[in-house]
Amino acid sequence: MLKIISHTPKKVSLPKRETTHEPYFALTCQSGLESLVKRECEKLGGRDIEARDRLVKCSGEGILLYKLLIGSRFTNRVYLCLDEARAEDFDTLFSVCEGINWGNYLSGKERIVIEWATTKSKLTSIPTIQSIAQKAIFSTLVTPNTTNGTEVHVLILIIDDIAHILLDVTGDPLHKRGYRTESGDAPIKENLAAALVAFANWKYSSPLLDPFCGSGTIAIEAAMIARNIAPGLMRHFRIEELPCYQRDLMDQARTELRSRAYPSGKYTIHARDIDMSVIEKARRNAERAWVSQDIVFEVGNFLEWETSSFIVSNPPYGNRLQSDELEDIYKKLVGTIERNGGGFISSHPIFAKGLANKKLLNGWEECRFWYKKS
Repeated sequence: MLKIISHTPKKVSLPKRETTHEPYFALTCQSGLESLVKRECEKLGGRDIEARDRLVKCSGEGILLYKLLIGSRFTNRVYLCLDEARAEDFDTLFSVCEGINWGNYLSGKERIVIEWATTKSKLTSIPTIQSIAQKAIFSTLVTPNTTNGTEVHVLILIIDDIAHILLDVTGDPLHKRGYRTESGDAPIKENLAAALVAFANWKYSSPLLDPFCGSGTIAIEAAMIARNIAPGLMRHFRIEELPCYQRDLMDQARTELRSRAYPSGKYTIHARDIDMSVIEKARRNAERAWVSQDIVFEVGNFLEWETSSFIVSNPPYGNRLQSDELEDIYKKLVGTIERNGGGFISSHPIFAKGLANKKLLNGWEECRFWYKKS
């Protein structure tokens, strides 16, 4: 149950699926990470999990919403599913949106932003979908605000003519853990870095090396995964500013997930870069993430070092390096990973016969994650 904060305290139930009679939630992710998000939902207690392109839905008790926000390592955003119904015309879409008691979730002081996505559906007009949804929402609020206040996003997702009305309770996307206040050039997002570690299938008992560590993101995420540190423990979420927020459930979720973390000192992770100033930034980021004791930061040129470590890395793609040096880097990377295991992400055109690959996006750049199958 979620509590409404008002002059007359009362409780409101989260929307429930007819099949489970439990609240249900939606998580968005980058294409290619659905399997990781699904597995994580199961680990956090989600039930009746459905995964499709860039979207995972699940049911669970009210506390699951807070566990998903705090504990989701590979997800972009968490949404509260308010309703879903067939909508093949705009009148029906209006009725679906109007039928939601928005006062349970919004105070009317928020600035509402309508987002949309439609696939294989009759309703495709962006301006009309946005206008219809906004009009329906405003019709249920006493004094709706259109210009300022806390920004809240509502996603109208229409798939196969089924309209899903989703309230974004995340705020800043979940890759913003809070520890990376300093970064180098083109840093990899934290949730993608975590995904690389997961896809590489690193065994925590073996040494791991990122020879191009930059701001330290891959090494930090590897340490957090090994120690089972929930990635959202130190950050704020949009739901904390909404009427449907229940502090006791948030506190309970934080306490439970914090208690699952393992102590440091059991893992060997090396983060290396050729630039000392970058290494210092990475070290400070690791301190903010509570994992500095788990990572050895070193200055060094990958081409001059030999290693027997498992590698996970985001090497240079070729924007600032001479072609001969770049080819040497990739030749050595492939050979080292073929021997020791691991993987790397890159948009550089290579052919690694001994490695498998998986298509992923790094920002807007299409890449391949090259890895050794275990």
